[in-house]
Amino acid sequence: MNVDKHLKRCKNCNNWTDGKLDNCSFCGAELDAEYKKEIQKRNDLGDPKVPLIQIHEHDPFWVKIAKRPIQVAQLIFYAIIAFLIYLTTIFAH
Repeated sequence: MNVDKHLKRCKNCNNWTDGKLDNCSFCGAELDAEYKKEIQKRNDLGDPKVPLIQIHEHDPFWVKIAKRPIQVAQLIFYAIIAFLIYLTTIFAH
C-alpha cells in the first residue's frame, strides 16, 4: 500500500485532498484556516525585542566605547535569567 504523505483531510467535507493545495478539491473550503490565522496573528505582533542600551551614530567615540561593555553585561544578564527559567521549568513537577 503506497500512502501519499501529502494528503490532508478537509475539516469541512471530511475528504482527503492534496495537501499542497490551499483549498479542498471536493468542496472548495480553505485548508488549514486556523493555522494560517495563527501565523498571521504572530506576524502582526512582530518579533519580541531584547531591550539593550542603544549606540547611536551621533554618540561621541568615548560614549560608544562605554556603551559596548554595558550591552555585553545586559546580554550576560539575560542569558543568566533565561538559564534560571530553564532550570525552574525542568525541576518543576
